Amino acid sequence: MKFLASVVIAFSLSASGQATPGKLSFALPEHAGTATLDQGDWKIVEMSAKPDNNEFGIRAVKGDEHFLGFLFLWPEESPLTSETCRDRMLLAEKIPVSASDRRNMRSRSGADIALALLSEGNSHPVIRAFVASGDICADITLTYQSIAEVPESKQVLDSLTFDAQQAPSFRDAFAYATVEWDKGQTKGAARAYAAALKLVDSSDDPTKWRRVTTDQLSMALGISGDLAQSRAVNLAAIARDPGYPVYYYNLACADAEEGKPDAARQHLQQAWDRRHNTLPGEKFPDPAKDDSLLKLKSNASFWNFVEGLH
Repeated sequence: MKFLASVVIAFSLSASGQATPGKLSFALPEHAGTATLDQGDWKIVEMSAKPDNNEFGIRAVKGDEHFLGFLFLWPEESPLTSETCRDRMLLAEKIPVSASDRRNMRSRSGADIALALLSEGNSHPVIRAFVASGDICADITLTYQSIAEVPESKQVLDSLTFDAQQAPSFRDAFAYATVEWDKGQTKGAARAYAAALKLVDSSDDPTKWRRVTTDQLSMALGISGDLAQSRAVNLAAIARDPGYPVYYYNLACADAEEGKPDAARQHLQQAWDRRHNTLPGEKFPDPAKDDSLLKLKSNASFWNFVEGLH
């Protein structure tokens, strides 16, 4: 079910809009810990985020080479080291690796990296690299077409930075939430957008990003079925920022979902009266095409009102 037709996707962070330009950046929205690598010529083809805010992943390619990285929380047996994370992951995945193929290196930034050399000697050699501390671990897989390309892995991993104490930024949390939103994980997205909203005052434009994040949070809650919390989010936003029309529009949509034409009309009128206060590049939604408001189309009085808003 589509809950709202609010225009916010134009502000969403894509792979090219990660928190650190030129980096493959990994962070969680509610837990300290970050990892980055120089992006170089790697092209991001997919990002993933788990709904419980405990794992973020990036898949990238460069020609025939493949990169797959995850930053995740380890559920038990903390504290971790890079070596213990490597050994536990290989054991959990039932991947046999000899002692001679378990190695270590240190990146330029001083990150201690535990390595596993897999499939050496065949046509697709694999390097697994792990860096960990406390209950957080980064797991990076580099896959090559031939053994001749493997030395490049040192150059890639040499750029790795890891800080287990670095708190997530607003953009970290928003990017995580947006990955979930794009994949239809609306319940998890709501949790991550809520985390981003708590950090919005540290963003580059708190007013803009508070509006965008609140709107996304409201939609995620509504689509997830939590209309009461979605309504509460918008009411709290109105108390702080009464001039922004989308908060009222969101309330009108929640009213329509609950079959309340009088309340929907009131909130839609309030939104319409403020329609010129949208953000730059944002258009006021067309209520006559909104899936939520269309549920009240059979109410002639309400729909005549909607059609008059042009």
